[in-house]
Amino acid sequence: MTLREFLDRVEGIYKSIDLRVVAVRTNDTWQNALTVVRFSYKEVKELEEQLQELEAKWGEVQTENFRIQLQAVIFDALQFLCEQFNEGKLFFFRDGDVQFGRSIDLLSVEGIFRDYDYGYAKGEADPYPFLEAFVGEHSPLLKDERLQSEVKSQTLCDLYPLVRDLLEVNFSRDTPFDFVVAAPFYARIEHRDFGEQSCKIRIKFHKDIKALAVTAIVRRGDRDDTPLRDKARCTISLEQSEELGEYMRLWTRETELLNATPADYLWVDLIQAKPTALDIEKSSFPMQISRFLESKKPAKNPLLAAFRQFCNLDELEEYLTKPTQAKPFKKGRGDPDGTFEQGVVWLLGLCGFDTVWLGQTKHEVMKEERTTRFGVDILAYNKVEKTVVLVGCTIGVPKSEDVDNLKSVRKVLLDEVFKDVQIAVKPLVFSAAPELGNKEREGVKLFDASDIRCILNYVRQGEIARALSDYFGFPFRP
Repeated sequence: MTLREFLDRVEGIYKSIDLRVVAVRTNDTWQNALTVVRFSYKEVKELEEQLQELEAKWGEVQTENFRIQLQAVIFDALQFLCEQFNEGKLFFFRDGDVQFGRSIDLLSVEGIFRDYDYGYAKGEADPYPFLEAFVGEHSPLLKDERLQSEVKSQTLCDLYPLVRDLLEVNFSRDTPFDFVVAAPFYARIEHRDFGEQSCKIRIKFHKDIKALAVTAIVRRGDRDDTPLRDKARCTISLEQSEELGEYMRLWTRETELLNATPADYLWVDLIQAKPTALDIEKSSFPMQISRFLESKKPAKNPLLAAFRQFCNLDELEEYLTKPTQAKPFKKGRGDPDGTFEQGVVWLLGLCGFDTVWLGQTKHEVMKEERTTRFGVDILAYNKVEKTVVLVGCTIGVPKSEDVDNLKSVRKVLLDEVFKDVQIAVKPLVFSAAPELGNKEREGVKLFDASDIRCILNYVRQGEIARALSDYFGFPFRP
C-alpha cells in the first residue's frame, strides 16, 4: 500500500517524525547519501532526548565533506516535508539545502508491511510491525575512498558502521536505496498460551488504533490448508484493557477451544478489520498444543513445577510489572520495592541463574575499609556462560545514577576481583515502568515491564534458552 493509505489507517496516532540524513558535499552542494524518515507516537521532546542520547555516544559527525544529522519534528510538519521532497531538496542544514537530484512524492511511495523481526529500518528499541518503503539506489558518493578516509580520520570510525549505528538502519555497500520510510503500526501480540482447553492471549496496542481483532485457530496440522478443529474470534476493546502508560494499553482474553487436542496446532493472528482487512501479526510458524502443555509438566522444568505450588506465574507477573498494585508480598504489609526485587530474584532463578538478594539489607553496598562504595540489589551467576550479572531494580524510570552505579561496580569487579580470571560481568537494570524509550545506556541493558512479560512468556513455554539468548545476550543453546 502507499504511505498515504497506511496513514489513513492510523490517523491521530503519530505525534512526531524522526528525520535522519547522511549528506556528502560535492561542488559546494550537499547531496543526499541516505535519508531515513520514521513516524512515532512519541512527543517531539521525548524523541529529541532519544536522539540526543544516541548522538552523545558518537559525538558530532561533521567533516568538511560529510555529515550526519538527526532531527525530530512535529507530525503536523508532514505537509511541509512533502513539499520539500517534491522539490527534490530538504531545508536541513544552516549552510545549505540537502539536494536529492529528483522529486520524491512521499505520500505516494509504496511500502511493504513487515513483521518487526525483518526490514531495513527497524530502529525502535520496542519494535512493532511496520510499513517500510525504500526508493532510489545506493549512493556512489559513499564508496569514495578519500571520503571514507576523511570520515575515519575525524571520527576514528569506519563510514558504513557509523551510518548504520546513527541512523539505526541495516545498511551496507550493497543496500539498494538512498531513501527509507518506516511507519510503525503500534499493536502486537505480547503473549499466547494454551492450557485446560483454553487459549490465553495478550495484545499490546495504542489506544487510538481502531478495529483491532484477534483470532485463535486450531488445525490438525502445521499448514493453513489442514482441516480446522476449532476457532475463536474476539474484538479488542479499549474499555476492557489496562493502561501501560499515556498511550499504550494491554488487552487480555482467555477463550475456550474445547475441541482442541494436544496433537493440533494453534494459530493466533492479530488483524485490523477496517477499512479493509490487514494482517498485523500472523502466525507463520504455529505451535503444537502439546508444546504448551509439555512446558507445564514437572519434568520439563522441575524448579518451575515446584514454584507453581507456591506462587503462580500470573501473580509473579503482577509483582514484576505492577508492584504498587499487587497484593502485599510480605504478610501483614505491602512493600512495592521489596516485592519487585524479590520478583526479579525469582525470575532470574527460573531462568537458571544462581542468585543472591542483597537489596534492603546492610550488605547491598560494597565496602572498602570505612568508605561505602557502590552497590547492587541482586547478584546472579550463569554457570554455563561463566557470567556474573549485576542487577539494579527500580519500580520507576531508571535514573542516570542507577546506570553509573552498576558501571562502577562492574569496573571494581573486573579490575580487582576477576582480574586474572575468565569471568564476564553483565550489568542490568530491571524496571517496572511500562515502557522505556532507550533500552541500553552506556553498556548497561534496561528491562521494562514489556520485556519482563516477554521473558515470563518464554518461561511459561519452557523456552529458557530463547530467553537467555534474546534478552540476556547469551548464545542460543537449545
